[in-house]
Amino acid sequence: MDHLQAGHFFGIINRRSQAFITWACQAWNLSYSEYITLMALYQNDGCSQNDLCASLQSDKAMTARNVKLLEEKGFVRREQSGADKRFKYLSLTDQALAVQGKLESILKSWTDCVSRGIDEATLAKALSIMQLVADNAVHSDFALVWPEGREQHEK
Repeated sequence: MDHLQAGHFFGIINRRSQAFITWACQAWNLSYSEYITLMALYQNDGCSQNDLCASLQSDKAMTARNVKLLEEKGFVRREQSGADKRFKYLSLTDQALAVQGKLESILKSWTDCVSRGIDEATLAKALSIMQLVADNAVHSDFALVWPEGREQHEK
């Protein structure tokens, strides 16, 4: 495998996806991270912030920051649990629900664009492989992947 080429392709897909989503979401003043968070909430309305972190495979600080920004922009409400005030549940506002179809169509348009010319069977196989690669990335231990890096961080 050409490792440089693989890294290059992953980078292009990531950067262009972020650029397109950010461009398409200008009307709502949504960043790429906020958009991804909002899309996850469309699938998990009423979830806890910890559940949202798990579904996004994201760290707590980034998720908290995105939720705060979405709350300030009127897309999300935080509601405390009646039993345990430490737990906050995230609910979509009427504003978020009103634009759900439009925001989902942005992602569909982009995935249709980048998968143009790929037949359904090949696309299904590619998505299956991408999921495996993503799962491997999520569960990777950086120090085991590149042990020399541990030594540099311990200095």
